[in-house]
Amino acid sequence: MEVLTLGQVGTASPDGLLLAAVRRLMRATSDEAIVGVLMDAVRDLGGMVISAHHQRSSTLRVDLSLGIGEPMLADATDPAVYARLDRVLQPLVDDARLAIERIAGQLNAGSTDTADPLTGLGGWEATMQALNRLQPGDAIALFQLEHLKQINDYYGTETGDQVILAFARTVRRAARAADSVGRVSGTEFVWLLRGTNLSGAESALGRLRGLWQLDRPHPVTFAAGLALVGISGPNEAYMHADIAVENAKAAGLDRSMVSR
Repeated sequence: MEVLTLGQVGTASPDGLLLAAVRRLMRATSDEAIVGVLMDAVRDLGGMVISAHHQRSSTLRVDLSLGIGEPMLADATDPAVYARLDRVLQPLVDDARLAIERIAGQLNAGSTDTADPLTGLGGWEATMQALNRLQPGDAIALFQLEHLKQINDYYGTETGDQVILAFARTVRRAARAADSVGRVSGTEFVWLLRGTNLSGAESALGRLRGLWQLDRPHPVTFAAGLALVGISGPNEAYMHADIAVENAKAAGLDRSMVSR
C-alpha cells in the first residue's frame, strides 16, 4: 500500500491526507513531533494555524498544542475547509493524545514495538501481556469486522483503513479507563474488561454496538464473542471467546455470542 506524505494536497484526497497524518502520529517518537503532525495536517487540509490570542469567528476551538507550550488553534475562512476540519480535527487530536500515552508507556516499559501502527491500539504482544494480568471476574470480548474485503475491493484499501481506524476509536470510547483494547489482526480486535460480571459485559457490548451505529463511516458490521475469566485462567477464557465469535459469524451478520 502506498503511504501518502503530508503536503500532497493536489494529489491526495482529504481522507487520504488524514490517514497519512494518523500513520505519522503512530510512528512519532516525541510529543513535539506529534504536535507538528497536527499542525501539518491542518495546513494540508487547507486551514491555517494561529495563536489562541488571535482567534476569530472562523477559528476552531481545539488546542493543537495539546498543552505543550502556547495554545495553537486551527482557522479556516473557507466554509468547506472549516466544515472539513470541524469533522476530522477532534478525532485526530484524540489519536494524538493516544500517541502521547503510547510513547509514555513505551518509555516506562522499555518497549518500542507493542502498538498497532494504524490505530495506536496495543498489538498482539501488548494485548497478550494485558490478557495475562486478568483475574477471575474480568471479561474478554473479541470482535471481527465483517465484509471489510468488499469495502476494500469497491472503495480501495485506504477507505478500509478508515473503517478500521473508526472502529478502533469507537471501542476506545466505549471502554473504561481500567480496560485494555487491542488490534490483534487485520479485522480482529480484543477488549479486556476489568472487574465486571456477565451482565455488565453484555451491557458494555450493547453500548459499543449503539456507538458504532452512529460512528461507522460505512455500513460495516461486526461479530462479537464474549467470555468471563474463570478459575481456569484468562488463556482458556480467550479460547472460549474465540469460539464464541466464530459461532456468531456462523449465525449471521452483526451477531454476538456469549460463552457461558
